[in-house]
Amino acid sequence: MRRAIFWIVSLAALLWSLVGLYDLYMTLTLNRDYLAQFPPQMLAMIESFPEWRRLLWTTSIFLGVIAAALLLLRRVMAERAFWATAAMMAIGFLGYDLPFAGGMEAYGTFGIVFSFILIAIQILLALYARWAARHGLLK
Repeated sequence: MRRAIFWIVSLAALLWSLVGLYDLYMTLTLNRDYLAQFPPQMLAMIESFPEWRRLLWTTSIFLGVIAAALLLLRRVMAERAFWATAAMMAIGFLGYDLPFAGGMEAYGTFGIVFSFILIAIQILLALYARWAARHGLLK
């Protein structure tokens, strides 16, 4: 049963990360149909991101996909990759978006709560990877 749950969590983590990759692609390629769902303040904030912030966002998304792939491959390095992803997300969101980029208005209440949930998911996946390593599920 433990192994079945491991595979379910690993596949869910990969699918979740791929949704993030899709969102990044659609946003950075300025897909008008996709961007129509976002408030204008959010789009303005994203468009005004400095290059280092875009790079941090892109790196955190790709590292999340790599972390999930490492989990699927049963590699102990997955834990560190999930922690690094959570840290990059927190730096971008808490260290730039909210205090300097007008994130409070751009995100709105839902966006702020959802961003904290996204960071929490990465932390939970890191903790799960640690648990899996301690129980012999990762190499």
